[in-house]
Formats: sequence, C-alpha cells, structure tokens
Amino acid sequence: MLSKNRRQLIERLKTRKGRPREGLVLVEGVRAAAEVLAAGADIRFVVRSPRLLDTEAGRTLASSLLGLGLETAELADAELAELSDTEQPQGVLCVCTEPSVDLAHLRTSSPTGTPATLLLLDGLQDPGNLGTLVRAARAFGVDAVIVLDGSVDPWNPKAVRAAAGAGFHTRIARAPWAEARQWLEERHIEILAADPGGDDVRSFRVRGSWALAVGNEGAGLRADIVAASTKRIAIPMPGKAESLNAGVAGSILLYSLLTR
Repeated sequence: MLSKNRRQLIERLKTRKGRPREGLVLVEGVRAAAEVLAAGADIRFVVRSPRLLDTEAGRTLASSLLGLGLETAELADAELAELSDTEQPQGVLCVCTEPSVDLAHLRTSSPTGTPATLLLLDGLQDPGNLGTLVRAARAFGVDAVIVLDGSVDPWNPKAVRAAAGAGFHTRIARAPWAEARQWLEERHIEILAADPGGDDVRSFRVRGSWALAVGNEGAGLRADIVAASTKRIAIPMPGKAESLNAGVAGSILLYSLLTR
C-alpha cells in the first residue's frame, strides 16, 4: 500500500514549484531507476507494480532494489499508471533526493590539470531536449552542465526520463547568466556559441577549457552570451533540412569537440 501522504508527495513532484520545496526528484522507468542505483543516489522510497517483472532488465532491477532493503510500496499496474507521469509506465517509480550542486563550489578540472569541458544551456524549454543534452554530456565525458535562468527545470520528470538517469552521474548546476559569466571568466573558460551562422565545428581546434553554449529552440542564445563567446560554431548540413533541434545539434557538437 501507498499512504495518502506519499501519493500527494508524488503529485507535488510533478510540478515545478513542488520539486524545489521538497528537494526531491521523481524517477520513472527501468533504465533510469537502474542508473539511479548505479550512481548511489539517495532513494527515499520506491513504488512498483507487477509489470516491472515483465522484462529481464526489470527483474534484475527488482532484485537489486530488494537487496537494498528500501521502503517499497506494491501497487497494481493500473494504480501505478494513475500516479505515473508517463503514458506507458514500466512498473517502477523512485523518489530520490535531488543532487545539489552549487556553482560556487563546482570543480571542473581534474587533479592533473586537464582542461575543463562544460555544457551551458540557455533558455531551453523542451525537457526532452534538455534531458538529451544531459545524457550526451555524460556519454562524451563533459565535466559539468550549467543550466541558466529561463531554462526548463533539469529535474522535471520528462527531462529525467530523457536523460535516462544520466543527471545522477553528471554534475548539474543552476545559475543566472550574470553569475555564470563571472564564474567562467574567473576560471578562464572560453565560451563556444552554438550558432547556425557560425564556423564549421570541424575547423575548430580545442586548446584549453571551454563551455559549449546551446540556446533556446527558437530564439537561440541570448545576445549577451554570443557577445561573450570567443567562437561561434555550427554543424555543416549538406542536406535540405533548415535546422536540427537543440538536443540533436548540441549532441553532435559535443561529439565533434570531444572525440578527436
């Protein structure tokens, strides 16, 4: 059984106002829940239904959750579907403590002095795009993600699902642009602006620490960020498409910058 208080808490975690107040994140799906476990996240409680046992990956996850002795509520599939933020729930929902990263204390370079690599997200509104970029950041070894004011909450349930739990392995800080700009300048981290009118990313050679700035899906980057950048970079597109969405474009740029 799941108490009324727990049900109400889950509903609050689906809202932008509720998540910061609670300091908690709603994680749904087998893959995302498995990543949360692998990251050693603080899981407050778990809700599961028989559907979790329909797949091998689900059965493995169920065994791992059981081994941790976490507080777990068993519901029917239909009951979990009513609580879920997804159209096709996979039989598991975890409520976890939000990983808190303060920009002022964010470390970027390794002890060996390896240049920092960052992803700067400006005004992204689609949680799917933001989650995709967090997932790409982890895949390509980006040191940290800075989510600027005006962007969708990186712990929005849809963003967490799109990231497939990668946010629990990746340092994510939220900050206003003025604060982020000062932080970057103090650490001599140059800004690379993702801009369709920029230079071919393949012609750019990385020399030091950098932050790739990806902007709003329609308006792009704010003018202040473009002005503060040292380079505007773009993806060459020989086909007939006019543009790529922010999640795809940012991921391709990260791949090009980090896999040479």
